[in-house]
Amino acid sequence: MAGIGFELKKVFRGGDSILAAVRGYSLAAVVTEGPMVLMIVVLLVLHRLLAAFGAPYRLREQFLFFMTYTMVFSLLLADTMLLFLNRFISDCIYEQRLRDALPAFYGVTGLLLLCGAPVAGVYLLTLPVGWGVRCAALLLFCVLLVVWVQMAYLSAVRRYEYVLLGFLGGTVAALALAWVLLRAGVDPLAAALWGAALGFLVLLLLYMGQMLACYPTGGKNLLVFLPALQRYRSLVLTGILLGVGLYGHNFVFWASSYRNRVFPTGVYCTRYDVPAFFATLTILPMLVQFVVGLETRFSVSHRAYFDAILYGGRLEDIRAVKQEMENTLYAELAHMMQMQFIVSIAAVAFLGNFLQTIGLDEIMTGTFRVLCFGYCLYGLVKCGTVLLLYFDDRAGACRAAGLFAALSVGGSLVTLALGPRTWGAGLLLAGAVTGFWVLRRLRQYLEKLEVHVFCEQPLFAQPRDGVRNRAGAQLARIDRVFAQRRSLREQDRE
Repeated sequence: MAGIGFELKKVFRGGDSILAAVRGYSLAAVVTEGPMVLMIVVLLVLHRLLAAFGAPYRLREQFLFFMTYTMVFSLLLADTMLLFLNRFISDCIYEQRLRDALPAFYGVTGLLLLCGAPVAGVYLLTLPVGWGVRCAALLLFCVLLVVWVQMAYLSAVRRYEYVLLGFLGGTVAALALAWVLLRAGVDPLAAALWGAALGFLVLLLLYMGQMLACYPTGGKNLLVFLPALQRYRSLVLTGILLGVGLYGHNFVFWASSYRNRVFPTGVYCTRYDVPAFFATLTILPMLVQFVVGLETRFSVSHRAYFDAILYGGRLEDIRAVKQEMENTLYAELAHMMQMQFIVSIAAVAFLGNFLQTIGLDEIMTGTFRVLCFGYCLYGLVKCGTVLLLYFDDRAGACRAAGLFAALSVGGSLVTLALGPRTWGAGLLLAGAVTGFWVLRRLRQYLEKLEVHVFCEQPLFAQPRDGVRNRAGAQLARIDRVFAQRRSLREQDRE
């Protein structure tokens, strides 16, 4: 997460008090998982609100369908660019090119909306619902797509109390608007979706205000990111494969005979999706712990290692700080996995029994228990992939994502054929195999880190060719011309 480490170091530098720890972990949770948690809160509360207003079960099922589809497919589309954007923003911060950040945001969101909105609109036309529902669902999809992209930028804002206020403001707005529309007699499904869409729109506008306050306006070249995209194109593929691995096992069951058909062209699988939903929540502590550990303790030793290289350290010093960096890395991974293993056991032992009391049958509860450990290992894969990218091993990260995606989908197909009592084992197997591969790749890469650092860099910078680079260079030239003319006009006025 570009930039969040500065604020987290400041918080934890204040001491080891419980208050500092709570504030640091809260900041990491809001910035990394805030919109996802908001989506879950809004979904659950609005579902209860519909029941309180007497909405039938069929209508509440349709509401869950729209919320699930807009969240999953907006996140899948955004994942194609999020890893790249984090790298691009980090480069802008390091190279002091923050004026390129906002134009890149406008360009990337415009590109994603251009790709996603027409497809979503055509799909909504196939559903037998009113125009009010279609427009609300399309707005929610587009707003969520922008919010996912914003999260890559908000990690560098450093005014996280305003990010938290935006989170709370969006929640209150969504619930209040839905309640007002339901009280006004609007169609319940349209009222709930419009409430969710406008609530997230409030969140988007509040977050946009923080971005405008943090980043300089920049130029008019909205394709300023294209040369970097040419250089880091493997990050796009890595993001796509991680998204497929995360949701591919759900898609397998959506296409099976166990699916629920909400509309002729709209399906999901209650018997698998509900356990998966609750199991997903159990890894939130792990992801927050990883961000805190990575951006505070490990980043310090990582910086010390490269400082020893850049500022003339002796070979003995470089090897010593490298060993310290490796020890810190493995200690953080071990601490993260120990904590998550405890959380998973607690969820299996206690939450599984609770879920049976609220309507889950024995098969669904068993699936939940298996998926708890499956998502735990998925968290290891995701964190290991980020660490590979931390050392710029983009090839290794892409292979890990591809392996996880293939095993997640393939393993789920096998468990689907074996029967409901094996459900969830496909994700568990994918996480175990890929997690082992990622740790092995990371260890081997660190053993030869000096080779990668000293021997794989080009002696001279080579100009890159390609359509995207040429287009980016041409637009940059046009942008400079406009900036010069604007400067001359301002001088004439003076």
